[in-house]
Amino acid sequence: MTLARYTLQHHRHFQKKLKKGARLSAVQFRGATRERLDPSVTAVEYEQSVPIGPMRVSRVSGQALIDQLVRRIFEGGPTQHVVTANAQFYVLAERDARFRQCLAEADYVCADGLPIVRMCNWMGAADIERITGVDLIPLLCERAAQFGLPVYFLGGSPGSAAASASLLMDRYPKLRVCGVGCPPKGFENSPEILTEVLRSIAAAEPSIIFVAFGAPKQEYFIQQHIRSLGIPVAIGVGGSFELLAGIRKRAPRWAQAAGMEWAFRLAQEPRRLAGRYLVGNSVFSFYALRYLFSEQALQAHDAFHAHLHKAGDELEVPGTERNREVG
Repeated sequence: MTLARYTLQHHRHFQKKLKKGARLSAVQFRGATRERLDPSVTAVEYEQSVPIGPMRVSRVSGQALIDQLVRRIFEGGPTQHVVTANAQFYVLAERDARFRQCLAEADYVCADGLPIVRMCNWMGAADIERITGVDLIPLLCERAAQFGLPVYFLGGSPGSAAASASLLMDRYPKLRVCGVGCPPKGFENSPEILTEVLRSIAAAEPSIIFVAFGAPKQEYFIQQHIRSLGIPVAIGVGGSFELLAGIRKRAPRWAQAAGMEWAFRLAQEPRRLAGRYLVGNSVFSFYALRYLFSEQALQAHDAFHAHLHKAGDELEVPGTERNREVG
């Protein structure tokens, strides 16, 4: 089924479900989360990250990330900016000080690409989980549906945000999509259009916004505009809407596990992606190897392990061993 036909068939259904949602109170949250959130999650887990050259990757599982984000929504506070980083992000961070600073200020930098996971493994973090934007969206939408949290879809190719939202509302009937937007290319350079986009987002009052402008644009947009709107959770998701809507096919699982998704995508769009992958992957390999075999990496490796040991010691309960011996 084509995107145009799908969108037409589901237009009325989508508009009927598209509502402005209100956040639950903290009291409601505490009652609702007694069984749904993992009680073993602690704040210490989210403060740990792995340094790899120009960026630090968060040591957090996908499930723990979702639990923590939902908590932050109800607890209040500044916007939680989630970055799903791949090899392209690494290269951009090496070359651009502004983007490097943007990643440093993000609350979570997840390993979207397998090369980023492998770099973390080399640094000694064997527990790094790959968290992709296309996997994170439905998982977070499922949790949002449970708690009645309003969600906003912004960006992507024309029609992909609406199609993704509609598909997810079919999958999770209680999902509250409070807005969908696909501004034209270069909209950020037009004060009038930018103001209208931001006004639409602010009026919708989402708890979660998925921004699909690609890097570095989506990260800059979140940093410059979404934070100031006070939206609890903002996630840059790149080309995830197209994959969710079926506009582009996702690589099979064996290709994902082998780190060959780029080859699958290149085969689908060779003209558009040849430069990005053939040249970009070579540049990433150069930067990654240069860092991993540097004195800086060795020092970071030792410091990272020292931090783990220190954190482990601090989590131990004083007198536990003695109490066990006494009985």
